[in-house]
Amino acid sequence: MELNFSPWDTRYRKILPFELSEEAWTEAQIHVETAWLETLMEEGLCPQMPRTDLDRLWRGVTKKEIEDVESRTQHATRALVEVLEARLVAGGFKSQAAWVHVGLTSFDTVDTANRLRLKTYFLKTGFGLLDRLQKSLQEWTQRSGQTPQVGRTHGQWAVPSLLGLLFAESAERLRVLRQGLSADVSDLRGQASGAVGGYQGPGLLFADPLQVEERFLKRLGLKPHLGSTQILPPEDLIQVAHRFSMMAGVVAKLAGDLRHLARSEIGEVSEGMSAGQVGSSTMPQKKNPWNLEHICSLHKVVIRSRLALDLDLVSEHQRDLTNSASGRFAMDVFLASHALMDRMVQVLAKLQVHTRSLEQHLKAAGSSVFAEAYYILGTQAGIPMAHNVVREASREAESKGLKLGDVLRSQSWLKDSDDEIHERLMQGPRRKLEFLKQRFSEGHS
Repeated sequence: MELNFSPWDTRYRKILPFELSEEAWTEAQIHVETAWLETLMEEGLCPQMPRTDLDRLWRGVTKKEIEDVESRTQHATRALVEVLEARLVAGGFKSQAAWVHVGLTSFDTVDTANRLRLKTYFLKTGFGLLDRLQKSLQEWTQRSGQTPQVGRTHGQWAVPSLLGLLFAESAERLRVLRQGLSADVSDLRGQASGAVGGYQGPGLLFADPLQVEERFLKRLGLKPHLGSTQILPPEDLIQVAHRFSMMAGVVAKLAGDLRHLARSEIGEVSEGMSAGQVGSSTMPQKKNPWNLEHICSLHKVVIRSRLALDLDLVSEHQRDLTNSASGRFAMDVFLASHALMDRMVQVLAKLQVHTRSLEQHLKAAGSSVFAEAYYILGTQAGIPMAHNVVREASREAESKGLKLGDVLRSQSWLKDSDDEIHERLMQGPRRKLEFLKQRFSEGHS
């Protein structure tokens, strides 16, 4: 019986991308070793062999093969190297086998492969997921752009707004973060600087090991980092993690807002339910916003995982093993962020908006939502301390059960009707919404 120790391997397995898997990491390490062996061939050190033969012989290396050797070597990278050597020898390329990994240290392979795996994830899957999420938010911006909603601050009614802004503002935040993320992914690094990072080993092989490193990394689509010791400085990986986790935070904020709007006493939105879907194990009537809650819960995993990455900024001298175990969980922040964003795409595909509730709440809020407008109009009309005037009038309205607008109009200085004020107030939200929609349609970067 195969044992599992993580929800990633069970509950979330079906939605997670291959690129973030342990198998993908093995493939990435083999890809790094392939690029290095080709570099040694190019430099005239390793005897030439066809790339097709190299790919054929190293294709399908399994974790079990490596683990079987590692049980003897007690060293994961050396075990991988021995597996690759054995496959070359078995294929008739004994001379080439002697050059596998020569000039590298283990974390030249491990750290470079981690960046390669991460870059591959974004290029193949991650950016596509963000595109689908952005498209969903933009569609909801269009769909609910003119839907009136009472704005809320501190859990209280504030001023009139538009439901579409809830989605448009989230889309804009993600758009800005996406700019930085794309640059961060392009800036991911690799290394071939050898033990303690001073090119001591590579310097025995090449007259200019730094140029060779640059050519080697160019094969992988990565850049060198001259701050490397025996391990790559983690800043580039952490920068990508921070940016991606901030995007996850934007999604979690949206999920939290939608979740509260789905409360029974608010009921402005709700998660769509599939035929046969159950809301509670014991209360048949329940329609819980469980997907939105799940997004908020996954965000806790994102934050926890990011903290572990930050702690890996500190290590001793050129190398220690204090990032050895924690580094194996480096992908958790990306796994959790991916799962969170994938879940939001699913939510938005079925989300239901209840316009009747939106209208009822805006009506129930009454003229109190125009208090800011009254204060501004009072100032324009030359009323001294207009803020105080409106505040005192609001207290009178509350105590006497009157409308705030009527109390102020009784003072003779307020001439505009609430309908006129509402129309003027909505010019700002409508302008903002149209501006954001224009940015989306033009594909602003």
